[in-house]
Amino acid sequence: MRKLLLSTTAIIAAASFSTAALADVSIKGGMEFTYNTMDPGIAVVGASDNDFTSDQNITITFTNKTDSGLTVGMVQNIESVGTEAVGTANSDENYMYIKGGFGSLTLGNNDGVGDQLTTTASDLVGPDALNDGAPTFHRSAGNGNLSDDNADLINDINDENSITYILPAMGGLTIGASFADAGKGAAENADQTVVAAKYAFSSGAVNGSIHYGTNSISGATAGASSLNSSSMGIKISSGNITAIMAKAEDDKTSLIQTEVTDFGIQYKLGNGIVLSAVGTSVEENTGGESLDVTTVGAKYTIASGLDAYLTYHDYDYQKGLSNETSDDGSSTSFTLKASF
Repeated sequence: MRKLLLSTTAIIAAASFSTAALADVSIKGGMEFTYNTMDPGIAVVGASDNDFTSDQNITITFTNKTDSGLTVGMVQNIESVGTEAVGTANSDENYMYIKGGFGSLTLGNNDGVGDQLTTTASDLVGPDALNDGAPTFHRSAGNGNLSDDNADLINDINDENSITYILPAMGGLTIGASFADAGKGAAENADQTVVAAKYAFSSGAVNGSIHYGTNSISGATAGASSLNSSSMGIKISSGNITAIMAKAEDDKTSLIQTEVTDFGIQYKLGNGIVLSAVGTSVEENTGGESLDVTTVGAKYTIASGLDAYLTYHDYDYQKGLSNETSDDGSSTSFTLKASF
């Protein structure tokens, strides 16, 4: 990460919080390049089932410290992601934050507090985990009822214009809330209210944390049913071993619900090698649609800021009563990640 110090003249012109304040500008970036090969159970004539993907992020952060002790910052994250020819860069996150003795307040396009405080076993795997860059293993023709394939807060505020407030830590307890307004149109009433908490504890050589989050989503139109999403999990670490178990539920409709359970373990072998294994089960409560995925992964640190990941997924998707297509296969991904 490179830090730039603005001149005093520029600071006085740009910052109204304090004439004595110094504006700290930091720039950091990262690039992931992935080769993925699929071995699906459904044969498609002429399909290679292989592809390259890339994901590049550049984050620019401006920070000021006020005379009253507040930290005021602005973040712009630019992302270029996709397969084959990628020629566009979009603003993935753009927001401001204010931090002080009262806690922290974030305003703008950013992830909600559920993303920050809930957990999933996929967190133990690298950039090709189910909650990150893995292929989609259930069909997406729009007729299925599986909301997601990992057990953090499934329906969360994701890079949307929102307000997030996190209270000051109270011992090992962190509590926060986020709110996103869906819009002012007649069909834009699906406002989201997220509340999440994390409690960290330790006992001897064991460190752990308990996570919980919930999102209440108003009906999109007047009189429509509200929808809810929730997640709870536990993380335990001791020495080189870390384990996570989590469970999440999400209302697809007022009558149909997706349930996700995942559990996993990570072991730091040493010499820059980290191994992980995760089991994931996804079900919907009415028509028998389901997805089971077994994931194993390995990370190797080649040099500072340069990591290699190898991830293997074995999946079994059953369509149940949906109009999707059942599939039983596997996927292997190799990713090289550089951080700056």
